Amino acid sequence: MQAYPLLSIALFILLSLGSRFSTDINRNVRFNAQQAVLIDIVLVLPTLVQDGLADVDIPRFYSEFGCNFVWYFYMSAVVYSIAMNLRGKKPDGLPYLSQFAEQMTGPF
Repeated sequence: MQAYPLLSIALFILLSLGSRFSTDINRNVRFNAQQAVLIDIVLVLPTLVQDGLADVDIPRFYSEFGCNFVWYFYMSAVVYSIAMNLRGKKPDGLPYLSQFAEQMTGPF
């Protein structure tokens, strides 16, 4: 990934804008792409908080709890989305994220 530093940003933009405005793609695929983008955005926020608190001495218990919470949230969201897709249902049970993904996908 270090060989192509802008690849992650390009993939992020491709997933968010490419699936948002393309009506040739199935609506469920566009919804899943938008939800994946939103999960990625939500996972960036704890990293920004961690970087902002770099100079603050936080007890190890709290930092481990925060890291574990982020990892468990991410894994549960991914496993839930995969399981619902394998069942043939739309994974719209993630609070707030699914609602925003629905709005970003649009009515078409």
